[in-house]
Amino acid sequence: MTNQLFTLIIFYVLAAIAVMGGVTVILSRRPMRCAVGLLATLLSLAGVYVLMHAHLVAILQILVYAGGITVLFGFAIMFLRQGGPQRYRGPFMPVWVISLFTAGYLVYLVLPVIRAAEAVKETVPPDYGTIQLMGKVLLSAQLVPFEAVAILLLMTMVGVIALARRPRKEAAS
Repeated sequence: MTNQLFTLIIFYVLAAIAVMGGVTVILSRRPMRCAVGLLATLLSLAGVYVLMHAHLVAILQILVYAGGITVLFGFAIMFLRQGGPQRYRGPFMPVWVISLFTAGYLVYLVLPVIRAAEAVKETVPPDYGTIQLMGKVLLSAQLVPFEAVAILLLMTMVGVIALARRPRKEAAS
């Protein structure tokens, strides 16, 4: 088997896992199953990044999204567990009408992208996805957004800790 065929097979397996994880997130009625489906999708995306030789992005995908965000979702689901699912009682359109409209709009959005991707036959630069290039970009042109995300994550951690803390019992006077 050639290297290109092996890579293509791995890509299709990872894509199938990502799609199945996404379908699980959409169709499952249990929140923890949705979180596991999200985890499968995020890990398979990390595998696709490895196939693209973007190893730093793959590591960040696993650490930040698959690790941190999914664990945060799991804690939030367990922390905020309240009764069973509630039914919507307001006016609504039938689900099949919304699904048909959404599928048509998705085709409308994806077709030009597919045509443009076929037209572009550009090669990837040799230093694409390397840690050196990512560090250079993050610490020069993207320094302010990088620091803003760091501050946002810090504020999120402080907020989660504040929410999870149990109130102290006051001393009886």
